[in-house]
Amino acid sequence: MLELWLDNWTLWRDGLLTTLGLTISAILLGFLLAVPIGVARSRSKGVLGWLALGYVNVLRGLPLLVLLFLIYYGAGQFSRDLRRLGLWWFFRDAYYCGLTALVLNTAAYQAEIIRGSLDTISKSIIETNAALNLTRWTAFRRVLLPIALSKALPALGNEVILLLKSTSLLAIITVFDLMGQARFIFSKTFDLGVYYVAAAHYLVIVLLIEWAIRRIEQRTPWVAR
Repeated sequence: MLELWLDNWTLWRDGLLTTLGLTISAILLGFLLAVPIGVARSRSKGVLGWLALGYVNVLRGLPLLVLLFLIYYGAGQFSRDLRRLGLWWFFRDAYYCGLTALVLNTAAYQAEIIRGSLDTISKSIIETNAALNLTRWTAFRRVLLPIALSKALPALGNEVILLLKSTSLLAIITVFDLMGQARFIFSKTFDLGVYYVAAAHYLVIVLLIEWAIRRIEQRTPWVAR
């Protein structure tokens, strides 16, 4: 295994950087999308709430691999329209299609995590915000969202780990992440040890993520206690 790594270390390095880039980009972009969806799920009882519910149900119910194929292969059927709109450069690239699928998928799961955390905030905190004459936006930004994120931290950490492992699916559409590089090296060596090396990379990253989450928990007021 060590020889397999040393002989192809530049490929493993490139694959690791691609995997980390996809994971970080997807989790951050997904979070930006998840916050308004989660708030709509928790607070809105009208059209916005129903739209948010529809998004969450559809994206969580759709397997990530299916979503990936729909975006990557489906975009090709609309190449003429996408060229006219100036978007073909984006959808012809497997990396961007894979990133889009990851963002849409993780946003649905993060939205439900945020919705659940918001729903557990006690009414006394909301009443206190009203007594202090805080605007709804100020109360949400400075009080409710920090509390919700503190409560949601373990679940969000698990989502980061799941997303990291989900990036391996992008190798199917020729994205050279860790799994993509492993497939490429295997095609040259036919040595199954390649996949043990890939698994070791994922394991180390997961352990580092778990360590980072525990450190953040120790430094964050744990309001759920």
